Amino acid sequence: MELLAPAGTLEKARIALRYGADAVYMGVPGFSLRAGAEPPPDAAGLRALKKEYPRSRLYGAINRFVHQRDLARLEAALQNLRELPLDALILSDLGLLEPVRRVLPEMELHLSTQANCTNAEAARMYGRLGFTRIVLARELTLPEIREICDAVPDVEIELFVHGAMCMAYSGRCFLSLEMTGRSANAGDCAHSCRWHYAVVEEKRPGVYYPVEQGEDFLSVFSSRDLMLLDDLDAIRDAGVRSVKIEGRMKSALYTAVTTRAYRAALDGAPCRDLWRGQLFTIPHRPYTRGFVMDDATVHAPSTDANETEYRMMGIIGTVLAKSADQGGTVHTLIVKNRISRDVAVDVLLPDGTILTDWMPDLRDGEGVPVPDAIQGRPAFLCLPPELRGSNGEYGIIRARRAFTVATGR
Repeated sequence: MELLAPAGTLEKARIALRYGADAVYMGVPGFSLRAGAEPPPDAAGLRALKKEYPRSRLYGAINRFVHQRDLARLEAALQNLRELPLDALILSDLGLLEPVRRVLPEMELHLSTQANCTNAEAARMYGRLGFTRIVLARELTLPEIREICDAVPDVEIELFVHGAMCMAYSGRCFLSLEMTGRSANAGDCAHSCRWHYAVVEEKRPGVYYPVEQGEDFLSVFSSRDLMLLDDLDAIRDAGVRSVKIEGRMKSALYTAVTTRAYRAALDGAPCRDLWRGQLFTIPHRPYTRGFVMDDATVHAPSTDANETEYRMMGIIGTVLAKSADQGGTVHTLIVKNRISRDVAVDVLLPDGTILTDWMPDLRDGEGVPVPDAIQGRPAFLCLPPELRGSNGEYGIIRARRAFTVATGR
């Protein structure tokens, strides 16, 4: 199966591919359901990425609910996509088929999960319309998924296997718009369902009763997070061709950890259990196996989210030079938060190795050791030879409340 990872930015796309994704997906600005995730596409950057990873595939999402007022700018958006090395577009609105075919006649089309494809007859119809892949609705069970795969063997089936889920059917929620003026269906969800709520009884104004979950009552809003890492073999056997990780608006750390965990699981790598554990170190709500595996916990909304004890610190860039005093290599360092020389860190390599308790060797532009590195100031990191992964790539540097994602070669 293809492993498809989220890429809200070019930086996250590179990290996803470095950590094992076969393909990445990013939104088309102005037409994506993650309006806050996507900067304008960098055509040169994406072409360089495709050159660096020639076997990778890149998908663009036009999956928001398109209103009449949006159509005036659609043509320009599609024309801009001609400059990008996209392998497919993910669509949810059938009204966009004709404009897309007119401007991008050779573009492969994937049906978004927002289109709510829940049965084989719908899948056949979409296949006849020219969709080569269908991202099934998340409300289906594994037997239903198998039936659809068997019924449409010429259409690839894609399935979400990890990440946030919505309290509404396939994301069709109006709670955010009602409470904040930000429409979830236009890619600007405020995640109002995650907030804490209380009830006021009409005869006791000002007396608030919290909405909680207990033995014989239930909170009704916030859903759990999906995790199907342990069910990939069954999903593959059902006929699914691509498994997808949610999270274009989440951190580069999230992208790296989830991608590496699912890559290890798909490959049956010895580090599979090690990286499964890493899924519990990133921010998440209680996990569920969802409707796919008929997990009853999918009906039990979450009241709390796990906050990671780690923090994103920066990104290690390309090799600048050999280190004369240490025998290692000096890398550029993009600092996100202050990094200190005296804070022990772990190193999570893309090949699956995890090394622990290493002190970061920070340098300035002259190669002189410095006590810390801060955002906005040029910084460099010397890595010793023993920290090099078997595939020749460096990985994530992690500390308590500190993460550094390393992408240099």
